[in-house]
Amino acid sequence: SSKAQLFNKRLKNLLLTNRGEKPFQPEFGSRVSESLFEIVDQVSSLSIRDEIRNSIINYEPRVKLLSVDVVPNPEDNEMNVTIKYEIVGIDIPPQQLDFVLLPTR
Repeated sequence: SSKAQLFNKRLKNLLLTNRGEKPFQPEFGSRVSESLFEIVDQVSSLSIRDEIRNSIINYEPRVKLLSVDVVPNPEDNEMNVTIKYEIVGIDIPPQQLDFVLLPTR
């Protein structure tokens, strides 16, 4: 649905916006990008998972988070992210957002 696409976009924008980047909302965003310089392993994936979870809970109240999975892929130096959520107040099935996090050089 178009609402689901809108929420997928909102969540991705939230997670890829660095804290302090948005004028007049210094706390908005996440520290996910900062974590992308770490070694791609289970420990860094848990750190990124927690940051994603906290950012969504704190800055997107219209979403009920069901799960966040971050799977390290050291061979390709990337993290595969899957977020499952429900949109509060809208009667549609749970949504899933999949994307890949790559370190910026």
